[in-house]
Amino acid sequence: MPCSTVRNRYVSRSTWTTLSCRALALLTSVAILAAAASVLVASMGMPEDVAAIGLVTVGTIALGLALVRLFVHFERNGLPSLE
Repeated sequence: MPCSTVRNRYVSRSTWTTLSCRALALLTSVAILAAAASVLVASMGMPEDVAAIGLVTVGTIALGLALVRLFVHFERNGLPSLE
């Protein structure tokens, strides 16, 4: 039987997977709430606020996706300064 070595990790892979899944769930919620808010604002007759909601939503989703990519990177490679 070949000997396999297990690399000790400071933070387990499941922690990064959980954080990634929760961040994606939060992003989905933000997108749904933003869509509902923009429809509500548009129905109230304030189209200039729809653009503001859209810009904030795009920024929030971009930040969330960057976090998900970071969590996936840490899941694969670990924390560089600790492992």
